[in-house]
Amino acid sequence: MAQIVSKSILVDSAILQAFVRSCLVKAGLAEEDAALVACSLVESNLRGIDSHGVARLPHYLNRVRHGSINARPNIQTHKHAPALARVDGDHGMGQLAMQRATDEAIALARDSGAGWVAVENSTHCGALAFYGLQIAKANMIAIVFTHSDSMVVPYGAKHAFCGTNPLCLVAPGDNGTDLCLDMATSIVPWNTISNAKIEEVSIPDHWAVDADGEPTTNPNEVSGVRPFGEYKGSGLGLMIDVFCSFLLGTPYGPHIAAMYGDPSAKRLLGGLVGTIDISRFRQPAQFRAMTSALMEQWNAQTRANPDEPVLYPGQPELLTRQERLAKGIPLGVHLVEMFAKVGAEMDVHWTVR
Repeated sequence: MAQIVSKSILVDSAILQAFVRSCLVKAGLAEEDAALVACSLVESNLRGIDSHGVARLPHYLNRVRHGSINARPNIQTHKHAPALARVDGDHGMGQLAMQRATDEAIALARDSGAGWVAVENSTHCGALAFYGLQIAKANMIAIVFTHSDSMVVPYGAKHAFCGTNPLCLVAPGDNGTDLCLDMATSIVPWNTISNAKIEEVSIPDHWAVDADGEPTTNPNEVSGVRPFGEYKGSGLGLMIDVFCSFLLGTPYGPHIAAMYGDPSAKRLLGGLVGTIDISRFRQPAQFRAMTSALMEQWNAQTRANPDEPVLYPGQPELLTRQERLAKGIPLGVHLVEMFAKVGAEMDVHWTVR
């Protein structure tokens, strides 16, 4: 997990979640919807995915104020076949559309063994693990995609084309220790760059390029982020754009309204949620036991560096979650100042203690 270095303050997760929820309610969201979005954001911070955590709240509030995010969407689900459906997010918070797609994909798989749900007219939906882990709890394999506006420079190019276009794959294990790969196809999420801007810190010179396609350490100069694994991340990001865009005809890459562009422009984002019901093949308990045995074998591998354990996908996030639940979530000092202003403007009490 790529993290920026800055001065931070530890904040209790329950206090933080209550603040975010209250701000969203004041912005016009229904109580239940605000609670879901707040939970999604705080869970991301608890798992160490600060790029998709509460730092996005001011951005969401700004888009609600400008009308590109519908505070009270009329989300619609349309079933196309026994295992296929689509969800129209009605330009509401992306978490609401993706949650509806997750619930529908699980329901489809229970009936037919598998479920695929395409999403349209959505907005930024947060970290995909939030949805993939729910699917795992239902004794299913999860495959979740989403996309974003032009942020990532294709391998060999100088300027951005596709978005960071993340994917999430989850296989359930025992006792809530699931295998969970949740990753962007860029070397770091774009919002990690955004967090660096907020905290006024530099970034490594191999993360991103400026408007001339040259490496930069200044987050304010970033025009595009590099893909992970050179051509591999570049190609994977392009394919995810196709899966999230072409089934329903939503915009892709360069044609998507920029997340940090005109706050009144609707994003029209797409997504794709897939589920496979493990019970159609074998007892879920057997599958979970094999997954857990695999994770134990993975952890037992001989270390290349004695100080660095061999961790399975999702394990760093589990360890971080345990620590942050106990000690608090670190928020950059500039973000804390920003929240104080937001709280004052919206008449929402805010305290870090």
